[in-house]
Amino acid sequence: MTELSRQIVALAATDPGGALAWLDGGDDRGWLGLEADLAVEADSLTTIAAIEALWRAQPEFVWIGQIGYDLGADTLLGRTPRRGRLPGLCMRRYRAALELGAGQIHGDRRAGERLRARLVRACVSGDMSDGTWPLGQLQACQDAASYRAQVRAAQARIAAGDTYQVNFSQAFVAPWQPGWTRRPLAHRAAAVYAQLRGATPASMGALLAGAEGRAPPVWVVSNSPETLVAVELGRGAGGLDLARSWPIKGTRPRGGDRESDARAAAELLASEKDLAEHVMIVDLVRNDLGRLAVPGTVEAPRRPTLVSLPTVHHLVSEVRCTLAPGWRLADLLTAVFPAGSITGAPKRRTVQIIDELEQRSRGLYCGAIVVLAPTEIRCSIPIRTGELDDAGLTVQSGGGVVIDSDPEAERLESWAKVRAFDR
Repeated sequence: MTELSRQIVALAATDPGGALAWLDGGDDRGWLGLEADLAVEADSLTTIAAIEALWRAQPEFVWIGQIGYDLGADTLLGRTPRRGRLPGLCMRRYRAALELGAGQIHGDRRAGERLRARLVRACVSGDMSDGTWPLGQLQACQDAASYRAQVRAAQARIAAGDTYQVNFSQAFVAPWQPGWTRRPLAHRAAAVYAQLRGATPASMGALLAGAEGRAPPVWVVSNSPETLVAVELGRGAGGLDLARSWPIKGTRPRGGDRESDARAAAELLASEKDLAEHVMIVDLVRNDLGRLAVPGTVEAPRRPTLVSLPTVHHLVSEVRCTLAPGWRLADLLTAVFPAGSITGAPKRRTVQIIDELEQRSRGLYCGAIVVLAPTEIRCSIPIRTGELDDAGLTVQSGGGVVIDSDPEAERLESWAKVRAFDR
């Protein structure tokens, strides 16, 4: 861990204002916000238009926040939004935000000076060095037989012609270790995240203080490798905006030694089932982006790429397009959210099936963690993402069920994806 990362962890542990946001793409990419001068919380996506107007009027101020999966599902299905322990949408504007890697402060100069000073002070006073894992054993909230039965129920919907693929998930919980319960929640959350990023660094990691005024307080720790959409402003053809998405579909657990690990990777690359599952989702993402694209600019590779993370291998493809002039953030989110890789295809009918099978709120899991910055918009998909409160950790995991899925293999895959949370 670099000196800057240690400073951020120590700063988070002190929770100076209840609005800290660390979007962590590694030591050379990401964003840090501390002082929020405006927070918008809502249970409707209609507020996105007002947030976008404020951001475009003052693009030097960075916005960071999150949108829950259920808000996207509610919007897609045209029903009244449901309320959870986190608001459906929470976006904060920061007086100053540090662009990691570039080392540049965006926003107000004096607020930026305070941010740098607080980082230095936090590093001096913070103590995150004991190295013990704060959480107890991870436990699934449903038994193995029940999970397998629900996978078979999803396959029955596929056989009936309702859908081609259903991303089914289950919830896991872990209590705090007894020695940690007396420490402030901010300290516990920072310690969990520090160890997560040390053991399983993620390209779209995040540590976020919970929503303001909500009780009990909640912190978000995200170990996600997946990008919902990234927009590079002015970087497309003709100076237009370039949009890219990297859907993940197809997984194998890493092997315990070099030989078994190579076999797992080769098996994934050769799997007709996983490739077909991946191609379905890539086509869905191409269609989603195509709704806002300059005609003829949507591109995707013929075959996915193997990406090897600390606990799993994945198949990943990059889908890109040039956005047509005049697009709006609300249009973009309506097109791509919730993501096809965590719903299935076709999206609307599959979201209905997920609701019927899971019978619970997903919360932030499979929603979006968002940054609106001077030169980019970036939204991750918070998979491998947990919510921490005084009781402990709640985290969810799942995978794409297709007609020839093996129910027990699907259950084991969901465990493999949350292995980083289980010590």
